[in-house]
Amino acid sequence: MNNLGYGVCRADGAVCFVAGGVTGDELEIRIIKVARDYLVGRIEKINLPSPHRAERVCPLSKRCGGCSFDGVDPAYELEIKRGIVASAFRREGIDAEVGAVVSDGRVYGYRNKVAYPVENGAVGYYGCHTHDILDCGGSCPLASPLIDPISAYVAGEIKRSPVPSLRHIYIRAGEGTGEAAVCFVSRKNDPGAYLPLADRLCARFPEVKSVTLNVNPAETNVILGKEYISLCGKDSIEDLLCGLRFTVSPASFWQVNRPMAELLYKAAAQKADLKPGERLLDLFCGTGSVGLCMAANLPGVELTGVEIVPEAVENARANAALNGIADARFICADANSTDIGEYDVIVVDPPRKGLAPELIDRIAASGNQRLVYISCNPATLARDCKLFISHGYAIGEATPFDLFPRTGHVESVALITRARVVTTG
Repeated sequence: MNNLGYGVCRADGAVCFVAGGVTGDELEIRIIKVARDYLVGRIEKINLPSPHRAERVCPLSKRCGGCSFDGVDPAYELEIKRGIVASAFRREGIDAEVGAVVSDGRVYGYRNKVAYPVENGAVGYYGCHTHDILDCGGSCPLASPLIDPISAYVAGEIKRSPVPSLRHIYIRAGEGTGEAAVCFVSRKNDPGAYLPLADRLCARFPEVKSVTLNVNPAETNVILGKEYISLCGKDSIEDLLCGLRFTVSPASFWQVNRPMAELLYKAAAQKADLKPGERLLDLFCGTGSVGLCMAANLPGVELTGVEIVPEAVENARANAALNGIADARFICADANSTDIGEYDVIVVDPPRKGLAPELIDRIAASGNQRLVYISCNPATLARDCKLFISHGYAIGEATPFDLFPRTGHVESVALITRARVVTTG
């Protein structure tokens, strides 16, 4: 199987991808697409099911495509994900040690954020390879139990009284605090169309502490626009992570699987081995969660965070104050373009595209000895590690974390340390 949930086999010598095929299956398939260098097959009959098969939980997963591994034994899913990380390093020619995938055993009900597209009263997810919305009624097995009743209620209200300008329903839950936030993404700046529903939401669900309107008229696949209007309650909610309290706004990055994020951050802190009085640079810091969790309870640590989203920087500053961490400053800037001064530890948590090569050059030129790389994309992690190796760094064990069970995504954390001095002339 690959990370998209396709079984991979050969038919007449050509590679063939089979949706829903599981390693070990014996299948009869029909070829439905012939491309230049691959085939696509459809299962017609399962002659012998794989021992790695499991019952599907979601009736929409075959058409949705969000859950690559619904129908696969969770233990085997972890094996696949470890293989995805190991394969990424092998493709870059790196003999890296890849640890076992860390999991807390929770497979469903872990997502503290959902974003459902809305069209003609339908609320759900886009079908695989289509722009058609699969109407799930605002309910998904991956969503937190705190979110599901709220999203199902909103979906029902939208069906009864459609709002033509509504594009997405975006909901976040602070599982550590029990707080929830609802954000309506609209094509128009028309808060009056949403105020009655916002009032009903806050009255019906005491856990809903924030209802906002986001205005996004642009016809793109980017969900959120830049303008936010408060409809009810606060403009943000709070959540707990590693014993700290965090303010999270709709625009801020926040890990969708809080218990697994705690395990990931604790592992990152262990690899960083930050000491009292040292200087820590947190690039792509979001709301400051990684750096603040590392710096907490270590006297004298100087923390600098860099993040490009202004709302997230504001949250980070508020989070430092909220947790009594005085020696922390947060800068609103592009982390890939920032200057690198003298730090004892650098931690990076970039988006899927990874680090800019120029940033890696600047980190290497700074003489930094320890860097902790948190990655949501094994391919760019391995690519960037190859560049660090060319600058004289060594790669420690890459530890995968299953922050997104049932999907093809896997997070990793690796320690990168300076191994030798490379001179050019």
